[in-house]
Amino acid sequence: MKDLWLFKFLVLVAAFLALREALPAQEPGCLETSALGAMARANSPVALKARKQKAGDSYRAQLIFAARMLELDPNDKTAAESLLNLIPTSMDDPREKVWLELDELPQCPSGRVSDSDLKPLGQLQYRLPRLLARAVLLVPEKMFPYVSYALISVNPESDNAIQMRKVCRAKHQEFVNAIDKLSPRDRKWFVSDIFNPEGCRTIAFPEQ
Repeated sequence: MKDLWLFKFLVLVAAFLALREALPAQEPGCLETSALGAMARANSPVALKARKQKAGDSYRAQLIFAARMLELDPNDKTAAESLLNLIPTSMDDPREKVWLELDELPQCPSGRVSDSDLKPLGQLQYRLPRLLARAVLLVPEKMFPYVSYALISVNPESDNAIQMRKVCRAKHQEFVNAIDKLSPRDRKWFVSDIFNPEGCRTIAFPEQ
């Protein structure tokens, strides 16, 4: 009888410990993180759309959805325009932090988030400059916000200025026209420190 009681007690303890480990994954923030990671891993538009329903409609979710959809369907103009519409508009724009820290998700209080969720988000973050270039080639009407974002996105880890080469070469006149719309101060900074449209020459390279 005593052995049976001990056995039941050990079973209950084991069940409690298992439940305690599982609970963080059920926290709202943790669920969102898992859903966002699942979106970044989606391997088809159908799967991406299904996972978007669980991820919600936050700015981060919209950004991941648009970027990943454009990767899955490189000719999707709707995804391209959505991505360009999500571009931050100034250095003070809080949305810029999301672009720079796509995998930084403090909403999960326990901190118990799988690498399988965070790693795809970090990888997608570094592909964003390439996706922006692809997007603006599909929707050249959005060239000015694309060019303007270069003034915001300059940092040692971004290869945005390198990705602009293909845009400069493929849509040269639209690219130059967008630069000409910048303020005199910003235009001077752009062509002297970031990218020179003459010869489509990158100036701001990421640190190796």
